[in-house]
Amino acid sequence: MAAPNNSYLGKFRGRVVDNNDPLRIGRITVEVPDVLGDEASTWALPCLPFTGPEAGQFVVPPPGAGVWVEFEQGDPSFPVWTGCWYGTAEELPPDARRELAANSPSKPVVVQTPAAHKLVMNDTAGAEQGILLQAQGGAYIRITREAVVIATGAGAEVVLRGNEVTINEGQLTVLSKR
Repeated sequence: MAAPNNSYLGKFRGRVVDNNDPLRIGRITVEVPDVLGDEASTWALPCLPFTGPEAGQFVVPPPGAGVWVEFEQGDPSFPVWTGCWYGTAEELPPDARRELAANSPSKPVVVQTPAAHKLVMNDTAGAEQGILLQAQGGAYIRITREAVVIATGAGAEVVLRGNEVTINEGQLTVLSKR
């Protein structure tokens, strides 16, 4: 059966207009010029990898972000945002940009908020390999194969390596007798 002419099937590029959902369930309004012209959409539901009672993934793109939009059964009155896209390399989180510019064979997994709180998982060999959890420009936890480093970003640091705990670059070292 052929779809009617006013049916919009497939993915369309859009930009977030508003993410302040009054129902607080991750909906956004979007501009989708190819379908809606200059008008913003009605509230678009999110399509998330998993949800459940008090469980699941919850992310909401900020205003201006590029999003992919589909329409339930092709009806533009029922938008669904299904993912996001970057328009330029400058929009990427800095950790991702740095690794991509270095042409690393292994690409990092980066999750970063607009305020720069981040989780970076990197398989590329070297100083950046491992997992980094960092608050905005400050305190962090770095986990590598060899060590766990907990730091305030203001000078205090605890390093757990093998059977040794080092505090503030050797000011105090505790050895295990095992």
